[in-house]
Amino acid sequence: MKKSIYVVSACIAMISIILLSCEKKKDDPNRIAPTYKEESGYGTAGNPNVNNVTVTGTSTITNPATDNSSLYVGGSGWSNPTCSSTGSLTLKGINGNIDVTLSFYSLPTLGTATYNISSSPANNACAMTVQNAPNQPAGVVWYGKTGIVTVQTTTSSINANFSGVQCVQQSFNFPQVSVSGVLACN
Repeated sequence: MKKSIYVVSACIAMISIILLSCEKKKDDPNRIAPTYKEESGYGTAGNPNVNNVTVTGTSTITNPATDNSSLYVGGSGWSNPTCSSTGSLTLKGINGNIDVTLSFYSLPTLGTATYNISSSPANNACAMTVQNAPNQPAGVVWYGKTGIVTVQTTTSSINANFSGVQCVQQSFNFPQVSVSGVLACN
C-alpha cells in the first residue's frame, strides 16, 4: 500500500508539472514586442513623419541612356564663349543646348602641348564634360574618361583638337559618347 501511495503521489506531481508548464504565460506589458497594429494599442502603424519618406534596403539606380553616340564639336553653329588665352582655365563650345567644356589645371603654354583626358584637371591632363549630348537623354552629364587633346597656343589664339575622346556618365561606364572636333578661341 505504501508503494501505491508513492506511485499515485508521483503521478499527481507529474500531471501538475505538465499542466503548469502548458499554461500560457503573460508577457510584461511594458516590454516592446512585435505585434499587429490592432493588438498593440499604440501608434498609428504609419510613418511617423509623413513628409519624410523612409526607405529601407537599397534602391537600384537605373541608367537613362541605352546606346552609344558620337559628337563632332566645332564648325557651323558652335560658339566659344570662353578662351584660355584671355586667362580662363576652360574652353567651352556651345551649340543649342549641347555644351562641351575642357578644363585645364593651368593655362596652356605657348606652342603645342598634349594633354590626357582625366576625371579632373592636373598637370598634363585636362577634364572634359558634355551636357545634353545628341541622341542621349536630356540633362545627362558625360565625363571624359579616355583620350588625348592636342592644344596649340599662340599669343592671340588657342586651338584644342581631339578625336575619339570617350565620355561616360558618373555612375555608368556604358553607354559612351565619343567626342571629336575642335574647341578654339581667336
